[in-house]
Amino acid sequence: MPSSNNFTSMKLISQPSAREIRLMVQCLELYYRQAQSQKDIATTLGVSAATVSRLLKRAFDEGFVRVELDLPRAEGLETALARAYGLREAVVVMAGGRGDLKAELGAAAAGYFEKIARNGMRIGLSCGFTLYETIRALRERRLRDLSLFPLSGESTLKLVDLFPNTLVGMMAAKYRPHVRAYALPVQHLVSLRQIERERRRLLRDPEIRSIFESAQSVDIALCGIGLIAESTPGFCTLAESYGVSVKRLRQLGVVGEINYQPFDVDGRIVDRPELRALVQRVLAVDGPHLQSLSRRDDRWVVAVAGGQEKVDAVRGALEGRFMNVLVTDQDVAAALVESPTASPPRD
Repeated sequence: MPSSNNFTSMKLISQPSAREIRLMVQCLELYYRQAQSQKDIATTLGVSAATVSRLLKRAFDEGFVRVELDLPRAEGLETALARAYGLREAVVVMAGGRGDLKAELGAAAAGYFEKIARNGMRIGLSCGFTLYETIRALRERRLRDLSLFPLSGESTLKLVDLFPNTLVGMMAAKYRPHVRAYALPVQHLVSLRQIERERRRLLRDPEIRSIFESAQSVDIALCGIGLIAESTPGFCTLAESYGVSVKRLRQLGVVGEINYQPFDVDGRIVDRPELRALVQRVLAVDGPHLQSLSRRDDRWVVAVAGGQEKVDAVRGALEGRFMNVLVTDQDVAAALVESPTASPPRD
């Protein structure tokens, strides 16, 4: 005979009965739309307050309730930031929200994406934890017939992280079955000569070339901005595997990276011999293509990054004009507006 605990577990995972569903719907209507207390709902329905609490929780677990947060935004900073750096738009979340900055930025970026995205668009994704949070915050099946492309291929066969192919798969799951998703291959080579030869071979493949060319002309590109710091997954970890330490990256003037493109404080791509094998190894939409997309009125390049430690990296990316929309937090935006080094706004 199963224990009472096992019986309870089985009961919890069973499908709700028609009567339970009816009661859940009634509870939701009275609680959320009529703002009645659980005690009053219990009296109205002729059940206990504990039953009402259980039904509301069950309704949430069953997906009958969808929570959407509309966090306050720093509109004055948004305007100042967009004007200072020639952005199409800036989204600035207030400090001190949920405490999890990446999740907060992800929710804001997801909201902005859902505002600009349309059925049938081509979407490109770079990598990173903040974009992971962005995809987590997207509402399921809100869009149809999207084509999803990685903005770069995998960088390594080891230490698999939140690379573009992974995030494309996550985003595709949000919109199934009406979505098409693509991947780019990994190049697990070391020498620059081998890498260049393999790159040419890959791009001779019609399917790979088609995916890569499509990734360079997406309607919306969602990008993270990478920090140059110890134990940072992605670009810095890959650099270390090539013998280029974080200390050396800084000596070369690298303050950040976007889609595996290292840049300096003035937004220039750092093209040094010891970095070429590293950068060429990854089949990635490069800096000039991101800049070209950013200049187009019919394209969005949305960079999502925040935290005081990323101020220099975000400033460099802004200087490089790698994006035309920035989603960031109040503290970073204030630092950028207070001491801008930006060139004149875009034409």
